[in-house]
Amino acid sequence: MRVAGKFKKIMISLVAAVTLASTGLGIMATGVTAQAATTPKISAKAAIAVDASTGQILYNKNSSKPMAIASMTKMLSTYLVLKAIHEGKLSWNQKISVSKAVAKMSQNKDYANVPLLSTKTYSVRQLYNATEIYSANAAITALGDAVAGTPHKFVQLMRQTAKSFGITDATIINASGLTNKEVGSEIGYSSEAANAENEMSAQDIATVAQKLLSKYPEVLKTSSIAHAWFAKGTSSETKMDNRNFMLKGLVKHYSALPVDGLKTGTSAKAGNAFTGTVKFSNGNRIITVVMHAGSASDNGTERFTQTAQIMSYVYHNYTTTTLDKYKAINGVEAVAVQDGKALTTKLVSNSDSTKIYLPTGTDASAVRGTASLNKAATTNNKLQAPLTKGKTVGTANLSLGKTAISVVNGTKSKPMQVNLTPTKSVEKANIFVRMWRGIKSWF
Repeated sequence: MRVAGKFKKIMISLVAAVTLASTGLGIMATGVTAQAATTPKISAKAAIAVDASTGQILYNKNSSKPMAIASMTKMLSTYLVLKAIHEGKLSWNQKISVSKAVAKMSQNKDYANVPLLSTKTYSVRQLYNATEIYSANAAITALGDAVAGTPHKFVQLMRQTAKSFGITDATIINASGLTNKEVGSEIGYSSEAANAENEMSAQDIATVAQKLLSKYPEVLKTSSIAHAWFAKGTSSETKMDNRNFMLKGLVKHYSALPVDGLKTGTSAKAGNAFTGTVKFSNGNRIITVVMHAGSASDNGTERFTQTAQIMSYVYHNYTTTTLDKYKAINGVEAVAVQDGKALTTKLVSNSDSTKIYLPTGTDASAVRGTASLNKAATTNNKLQAPLTKGKTVGTANLSLGKTAISVVNGTKSKPMQVNLTPTKSVEKANIFVRMWRGIKSWF
């Protein structure tokens, strides 16, 4: 994240003081519910809200257009750092050194940084905390070097991982989200323009956030820390104040919305952006993304106000139902069976309990499915016996009435699907029965 000098820091502090003094959290929480009845009309250039477990899209504004993402980049970088730790390639207490180029970047106070020295070593935990709490640009660059060896190799890893998430329209040129010029010539790309920076769509970012939370939910233990110290008691001592003002104790916290993550982003091109996540009192967790929710030259609080409106909208305007394993699905008809003792079979869900959000007032019976059989399981467009209950033979795309239920899947959303299996096993008919059926069909 870029920080526009001391003046902006002072302005943010003043806004924080005034907000706390004049409104209080109680009034702010009341303001959250004001947008509940209708779809919020926010000024952010793009936004999206999705369920954290399934990726079901619950709110959408211009979410497929790639835009600058600034420090929201660090969610993808963090995914790779945590992956390396889980695979044993890095350890929390491991000491790593930083290159002269990274040390030089860390001394620039115009950007979010903790000061690093090439003559000293830092633990993976120290650099990780600086990344998650303070959005420290040099810290995540150093971690990228530790994972992949060089900044460019880490970028390659980021690009490959994004593609594996279904993200095909991203521009990724560094681990931090700064511009190509700002990271320095040793880290940047000579083939890229000086003002080039990372870009993704809101849908891409929501996908990254969902992958991060699904695979490594422990990230929230750190992203939810409001204040901490880096290298306390040393010459590099830095007080780290989290830039996510929606955390408990900070100026845009709403008691009804216990936000515990995830990542802000600020640059001239990206404006003020924010990926947030909240676990509601009903147990549902959602992810929200707002992009360019105000200019980078302002105090940056509008992105949190708009995030709160979206979160409140989802909370007040959706209920959830579950489609349990082996449950029948409206619209999925019985299908013919080839060579079976039974000539037809009904199909039911073969997926673990699937959570589905319904607009408030919508009955669960509105959930419908459109079946598609696996070619490998069929003969003459019929399911080939023998059939075993519990073995997947196809899928069903889910919809609410005629409206498809969509989930994020990188650059292009996809229909929410469940696997299908027969309601009961179907044995293969013996040779005489099959011959007799053949004779009957001949005549």
